[in-house]
Amino acid sequence: MHTDLVLVKLGGSVVTFKEKRLTPNYQAINNICNSIRKLDKSVIIVHGGGSFGHYWSVKYDMHTRPKKYDAKGISTVHQSMVTLNETIISAMRRYNLLPYSIMPSSLTFKLKPCSERILDLGIIARRRIIPVTFGDAVHVERGMFSILSGDVLMTMLAGILKPVKVIFAVNVDGVYQNMNTGKIVSEIDDTNFKSLDISRVKSDITGGMRRKLNEAMKMASLGMDVIIVNGLVPRRIIDAITNKQVDGTLIRALREAKHA
Repeated sequence: MHTDLVLVKLGGSVVTFKEKRLTPNYQAINNICNSIRKLDKSVIIVHGGGSFGHYWSVKYDMHTRPKKYDAKGISTVHQSMVTLNETIISAMRRYNLLPYSIMPSSLTFKLKPCSERILDLGIIARRRIIPVTFGDAVHVERGMFSILSGDVLMTMLAGILKPVKVIFAVNVDGVYQNMNTGKIVSEIDDTNFKSLDISRVKSDITGGMRRKLNEAMKMASLGMDVIIVNGLVPRRIIDAITNKQVDGTLIRALREAKHA
C-alpha cells in the first residue's frame, strides 16, 4: 500500500450543477482547488460528468453496457467530458496546482484496467503532479462503446495503485440511513452493509450512490478505507485525507482484506 497516495473522486454533482445543462459549479471547483493546494500528499483525481457527460448520455440513451451507440452521441459525450476536464484543469492551475490530464481510454482495454498505464499515475503523482482523469464514453471492441463511470474507474485505479485512502466527494453529507430524518450512516462494514436497503438508494445511468457504495465495498475488500463526504464543504475532503474527525460515511477496510 502506498502510504502517501490518495485517490479522490469529485462527483459530477459537485463540480457541476446537474440540473443545469453544461453548467460548471465554478465556486465548488475553486474551493476544492484552494483546499487541495494545502495538502502534502500525492493525489490522483477522478471527476464525474454531471451536467456535461451525464446530460448527453441520457439524451443519447448510452449506458455502461457495450453497444454500437449513436456515433454523434459517442462524440458528443466524449467532447463534453473533455470540456469539463479542461475547466477543472484550468482552475487547478489558477491555484498553482500541477494537474496532468489523462484520457480514461488510455487506462483500459476492453473495459479491463491496463496495469502498467495505471501504475504510471502513481509515479506521476509522487512528483506532486496531479493526474486528473474522468468517466467517459470509451471504445470497447468492434466499434462498440460503453460509458465507463468514474466510480468504476476509481475501483480499477485503487485495485492496482493501493492508495492509503479513497475519498468520494458528493453533494450530500454521506449515506443516509433515513432520508426523512436526514440521519447519516457514520460507518459501514461487511456486517451492516448487508442490512442497508440498497434498492432504496438513489441511482442513475452511471449508478449514483448505489454504484458508489458497491464500488466502495470492493475497495474496502482490498484493504482500503473509503470515505464519502460532502464535496461542497471542501474542508471535509482535507479532513478525511488527514485523518481528522469528519462528517461523512466511512466504509472501513474489511478485516479479511484481499491482497494482490
